[in-house]
Amino acid sequence: MATLVPGSIELLSLGVHEPGGSFAIVSNSIANPTVVTTLRAHGLVTGDTIFFTASTTSNPLLTATPQQVVTRISDTTFSVPVNVTVAGTAGAYDYAIVSIPTTPGAAPLINCGRAHGLRVGDSVTIVASGSTPSLDGAQTVTAIDSPTAFRVLTSATPTTVAGSTTAAHYSKTTFYSDIIDRQKRCGGGALVITSLIGTAPNTCTANIQGSADGVQWFNIPYALVATPRTFVVTALTITTSTTVTYLLQENVFWRYLRVAMSSSTNIKLSFTASVQ
Repeated sequence: MATLVPGSIELLSLGVHEPGGSFAIVSNSIANPTVVTTLRAHGLVTGDTIFFTASTTSNPLLTATPQQVVTRISDTTFSVPVNVTVAGTAGAYDYAIVSIPTTPGAAPLINCGRAHGLRVGDSVTIVASGSTPSLDGAQTVTAIDSPTAFRVLTSATPTTVAGSTTAAHYSKTTFYSDIIDRQKRCGGGALVITSLIGTAPNTCTANIQGSADGVQWFNIPYALVATPRTFVVTALTITTSTTVTYLLQENVFWRYLRVAMSSSTNIKLSFTASVQ
């Protein structure tokens, strides 16, 4: 969390938000191991485990054995140990779940094949969990145990039957920017959102939110520079690569500022804010 110095006007970052959902693949090569190329930086490191959810023209399809351990080659390429005889032209992958152990007296624990980048309050969509209780569908992150482990639900619903170690996977569905604490200020300000578009489909729904206590959040009024006194609180729908400044209405009480994304597919966002 960034905190403003009293009596000053500062430009602070709310961080960079990487796309959620599935990660798009541009191609995979004829080779053993096959080399996978992504349109944007994948953020993977050697030894990470991913889960392929789509594969086009590749023989065999990358989805034939969807959970794979990667070897990083560059920011936009990695290899997986698959002998490919016909190159692939598209595809997608998401986060592999490597285990969902039993959790007597504790909330269900999800161990991921790579760093998850999640925060408490984020939402994920889980597929093929195989556990009891089933964790399939939308789940809210309730705790972060490590960079590769998180929990959902509560200790009242522990995992009594362990989940799948090969078929379970998830994608991010709801997540948040960093938070700015403006303390006792009540002036206006501005939020700048820069978007970078990846492969189709590409869309993001975002809400500019404020909070008095850092717990309860609500949409705060903003206006475009072209219509500086026309304030709205509606969600933003972002579908292009652009940089837009949103003016924040003065005399609206909130102490904390963040951006909440309810969906983000193949769009990278960065945020900076200036408040009075």
